[in-house]
Amino acid sequence: MSAPSLVVSVPLLAILAVATWSDLRTRRIPNGLSFGGAALGLLINAAMFGPTELGLAALGWALCLACFIPLYVGGGTAAGDVKLMAMVGAFLGPANGFAACLFTLIAGGTLAACFVAWRNHVAPRLSMAGSSADRQLEPTPIGSHALDKIPYATAIALGTAAVVLHPKWLTATWPLGAIL
Repeated sequence: MSAPSLVVSVPLLAILAVATWSDLRTRRIPNGLSFGGAALGLLINAAMFGPTELGLAALGWALCLACFIPLYVGGGTAAGDVKLMAMVGAFLGPANGFAACLFTLIAGGTLAACFVAWRNHVAPRLSMAGSSADRQLEPTPIGSHALDKIPYATAIALGTAAVVLHPKWLTATWPLGAIL
């Protein structure tokens, strides 16, 4: 697994930054970012590296799409997240795209754990400041809080950045390096 070039990495990370900003603000990822980004990833790979890399970029798009469709079907992510992850594959190809999927899942799980801890432990204590200290805390029921919908573009950006910015570290220290 080789490091993505700057020609690939810079536009990819820029698109992910815009998608993350949009997801944090509106809880939506525009199709123009996902589909336009995928087209740009395919175009960059074809123009800079030739038809073989275009085929690998298309395979990366399909692989990342296939990795995240079960999460959408199961209700764990929205369709925009699936399309954004597929866009990542169009830039990175199958090997780095698959690594980005794995690291995105790790980042997503970490973010989810942080949101749950915040919702059930930190936020209730902050809201009770000044109220009776001996009152029992009850966890907020799932589905009743705005944080139940995690902006997953953040996890996609973090997972992808881990692969784009640290491929030598990734292949040297993680079992993933032996697999890929």
